[in-house]
Amino acid sequence: MMLTLRRATPALLALTLSLSACGGDDGATGVAPVYPGTDTLGATPIAAPFTAMTNTPRTIQVSISSETFGQQGFAYSATPPDGEPVVVDGWEVRFTRILVTVKNVRLNRPGTTPSDPASVGASVALNPRAYAVNVHRAGPLTGAGGGEETSIPLFVFASDATGAALDPTVRYAVSYDTVAATDAATNVNLDEGDRTAYATMVTRGWTQLIEGTATYRGVAPEAASVFASYPTTVNFSFGFGAPSAYVNCNNPDNGMEDAPGVQPSATGRARAQLTFHMDHFFWEALGREDPPLHFDHLAARAQGTGSSRMLTLDDLMGVVPTNLRDRMDRAVPDRGAQTMGYTARNPMALSLDLGGTAGINDLRDFVVFSTRASGHLNADGLCAVRPAGAFRY
Repeated sequence: MMLTLRRATPALLALTLSLSACGGDDGATGVAPVYPGTDTLGATPIAAPFTAMTNTPRTIQVSISSETFGQQGFAYSATPPDGEPVVVDGWEVRFTRILVTVKNVRLNRPGTTPSDPASVGASVALNPRAYAVNVHRAGPLTGAGGGEETSIPLFVFASDATGAALDPTVRYAVSYDTVAATDAATNVNLDEGDRTAYATMVTRGWTQLIEGTATYRGVAPEAASVFASYPTTVNFSFGFGAPSAYVNCNNPDNGMEDAPGVQPSATGRARAQLTFHMDHFFWEALGREDPPLHFDHLAARAQGTGSSRMLTLDDLMGVVPTNLRDRMDRAVPDRGAQTMGYTARNPMALSLDLGGTAGINDLRDFVVFSTRASGHLNADGLCAVRPAGAFRY
């Protein structure tokens, strides 16, 4: 099974390779590269391998980010700017922790089958290390998405696997994996609280842990409505395993929508920012990018009493995505009139769109399946997504 989703674009039909002429490597063959990090998760994060001022020619600097939305969350607005993601049923979402383990970041020669988005050529370089990162944290680099987005440095591709210099005439395919948390990962920026949470991830076989708080900011519901019984604050902790390979990622830095790969420069650095989109958790549909975001169907399952409650993925078990029910077994209405530009399809019952996807057993699967496709390159660059294992909860 392969997922091919894109942000704010139609479904992928073809992948056009736009490459400069491929010349031979003119760097002398030397010693195979050693990538920074350790094979044991330590209490002290590793030192940053490069800074915003590092500009070495023929290198590819690899960093990681959850975009501005992962770092700052999704603010609620009844009149959001055009194209700005917003939770359409009136919720504000702020994250407190986003843990992920990435591994096997790699470069390949470009593929030779333009119709196959996962087509890559011969292996050029592979960093086999696993890196444990809290991508909610701000980094020292300006992010690929610009604005207030920041990025966290991981390592640098300074040569191929033999030590030869990277070729500035080649656009190398970039791929990476998300894997289950492991004590053999390198600690990039985890503090003591993160490491405690990460230990749970190791035990449970999770690839990601996303925690935060959602707060209702929309119009106050009528006293007799279903919404009046929903909490106004939900603290959520979503841990899951969905190992995946993100292959031959497109690169917006190339100036075209369907242009994969990163090309080194003879005069300075090139960028490869592994980017995770946090809006996927709240999508109303599978199989297409940027559907409206919702939180009511999640708030409806939160446990506890009063205005503040707790939600985990286990609370979504058994809920049919096309027949959403709250904890009192009532239909979850599609709340409209909260955000300009959104009209409820069926005000009496919110229904999620499976998009023809098979194997979605319940709302828990729906959320994790959608999130599995959240890995991108340099902000919005689409990757071919290949599942590498079953879901774990």
